[in-house]
Amino acid sequence: MILRIIYCLYKGGTVEAAVWYGVVVHFRIYPIIYVMALLIALESSSSKVTSKSLKSSHIEDARFLRKTRFSCCGFLAELFDLNRCRILFGAVSGGVFFLLTGVSYYLYGDQFLHEALFYHLTRTDPRHNFSIYFYHIYLHHSHSFSLVERLVSFVPQFFVQSVLTTYFAKDVSFCFFIQTVAFVAFNKVITAQYFVWFFCLIPLIIPWTTLTLRQALMCFLLWSAAQLHWLLWAYALEFRGSSVFFQLWLASLTFFVANVVVLSILIWHHRYVSITSKGALCMHEEVKDTKSH
Repeated sequence: MILRIIYCLYKGGTVEAAVWYGVVVHFRIYPIIYVMALLIALESSSSKVTSKSLKSSHIEDARFLRKTRFSCCGFLAELFDLNRCRILFGAVSGGVFFLLTGVSYYLYGDQFLHEALFYHLTRTDPRHNFSIYFYHIYLHHSHSFSLVERLVSFVPQFFVQSVLTTYFAKDVSFCFFIQTVAFVAFNKVITAQYFVWFFCLIPLIIPWTTLTLRQALMCFLLWSAAQLHWLLWAYALEFRGSSVFFQLWLASLTFFVANVVVLSILIWHHRYVSITSKGALCMHEEVKDTKSH
């Protein structure tokens, strides 16, 4: 469904993208992290896309980050620059989400709200997992966590998501990918199934990377080695009964660093593609025309 949303943005289908987004967030709450990127990516009311500007500015090297400073005020100004597309997207996606949630609440009651929505905000899982937070939760699980303690892990997530969105929101496919990788890496609970969330987006960023095959292989091996290192200690804990919680936590830190390093490399070697709802389609049409001649 995420791929469908991206495709709708490419084609300029704001309403269709909004409908699919409302459905996605209802069934899997984590895509809510894309809302800022989607709103910013929607063409602002003052922007105009021309074929001339596409050639000169729509493809840039990601190293423009060195020349760009994070501006909270600029980010908020861009985000709240309301126009017809953004209002329409928010109204339709929000309407679809609340409609489906209302129907589900009518059928299943408070249990649905807790297990589908509120549980994810206050979840504390003492079982070992890839997250760097698991050891702290394990050591203090016998004591009840306050609401503030349950929510504090979202602070670094929110900051990282805001920065990534500010820099890459108009490169929708890549922004979704790096947001998902960062969200998983900084999450307080990480299981292997979470990796599927960003694996499915990799084909969308491959055409715009300057990584060589050797560099890409090294990134994959680094990420895999860090994961296998964690699995070694997890096996000793789960199947051998060894008390290796501290070692497993160190392996989680190593895996976290590997995720950050690989993500940084991918960002550095990405060729920035500024995409608006109409711009991407025009750009791809120009590429096709050039190849045909």
